[in-house]
Amino acid sequence: MKEVEKINAEYDGYILALADAIREDFVPQLKQMTEMIRLLKIPVYLIGMGVRAAYGVDAKKLSFPFDNVVKEFVTAVLEKSTIVGLRGHITAQYLSNLGFTEGEDYMVIGCPSMYTFGDNLKIKDIDALSSDSIITTNMSKPALQSTLKFITQIHEKFPNATFIPQGYDEFKLLYAGASLFSKQNYPSTVSDIQYANGRAKFFLNAPTWIEYLRNVDLSFGTKLHGNITALIAGTPAIAIPLDARMQELITYHNLPYVTQDEVKVAGSIQNILDKVDIHSPEYVQKENYSRFISFLKSNGLNPVIQSSGKKVYADTLLEEAKLYPPVEGSIATTEAEKANRMVALSLGHEAKEQKLRKQLSNANSIVRKERTEINKMKTDYEIQKREYSLIKKENELLKRENAIEKKENEMLKVEFTNMSQQNDMFRTKIENKKFFSLIKRRTDRKNKV
Repeated sequence: MKEVEKINAEYDGYILALADAIREDFVPQLKQMTEMIRLLKIPVYLIGMGVRAAYGVDAKKLSFPFDNVVKEFVTAVLEKSTIVGLRGHITAQYLSNLGFTEGEDYMVIGCPSMYTFGDNLKIKDIDALSSDSIITTNMSKPALQSTLKFITQIHEKFPNATFIPQGYDEFKLLYAGASLFSKQNYPSTVSDIQYANGRAKFFLNAPTWIEYLRNVDLSFGTKLHGNITALIAGTPAIAIPLDARMQELITYHNLPYVTQDEVKVAGSIQNILDKVDIHSPEYVQKENYSRFISFLKSNGLNPVIQSSGKKVYADTLLEEAKLYPPVEGSIATTEAEKANRMVALSLGHEAKEQKLRKQLSNANSIVRKERTEINKMKTDYEIQKREYSLIKKENELLKRENAIEKKENEMLKVEFTNMSQQNDMFRTKIENKKFFSLIKRRTDRKNKV
């Protein structure tokens, strides 16, 4: 509550970028954000929300057990916003399935990172690859073995091929040589070719990453942003979609891609390059960018990018920021540097552990709250159950009383009938008695005469 009060007091708006929010393990966070958003008194901007689903999913049939959670979240945002931005057509169809309307409640805007340099997107040409070609690769553990093997072979055939890892596990492996995982055909140790060639790099910020990729010939792999970063740097890139998240963005931004099934039979990276149009993103960039700007303006935001030469607070922050160079492999470093890295990694582990403990504590608080609600529901249920039992007993007693009353009525009816018959008999007796009395009186009179 204090955090909400602080936000209301100090900020003009609250921005949400939830690329992968519609998934089961993110439901607790969605519930928390829904409660918080309802308490906010400032505008809320949802700029890019996406769904996690399998590649090739039928979007019209897309549904989850937590549909109501998503519906409540989006509804809460719309109470503080004009329209929400979605990453692609699959997420759009899912929201339509929930009852939201395109153009009124939501619009597709793609990935905002594609608009880093506005509508200007110029990708350099590339024809034939050679042994001197610089190819950067990116990989994901869930990819098929055939895909991972194909990417590994690129490093075997092209001496200048450079692996750009993006995960924390890979960072630890590159930084200190510490391997905490193992997967076939996936770089898991410093002896694997992606690390052993000494060319692997882990970038710590976007500007240095983009600048490096300007001098690369081709980017290839299963990471969406690993390839988008190359594209906005003007370098050709080919993505391999693994799920619906990548699929809808590849479709919206017209990104060059190849499926995992196509990779199996491709034979070589050159064959793949020959079949794709590396300039395809350029054809839709202006239209997509214009749509994104319209989305921002619909929510009352005026893009400074349209104010020529105007310097804003973010520009100052970027100028003053210390941009660290990419982390390179520990193989070629001195023993002293390796020792320093191990110490730094250990301290990093401690900091991460503290953060995880805090998250665990917060999670436990949520669990306790949920349990309290469940116990309350159980109590309410028990009360309702007891009330129902009492009502049932009352109904049974009423039924028995009605049965008794019915029997009593039947008995009364019989008694009434008997009494009626008895009355008839009694009246007959009286009448007979009167008749005989009359006869007797007449007889007596005659005798006297």
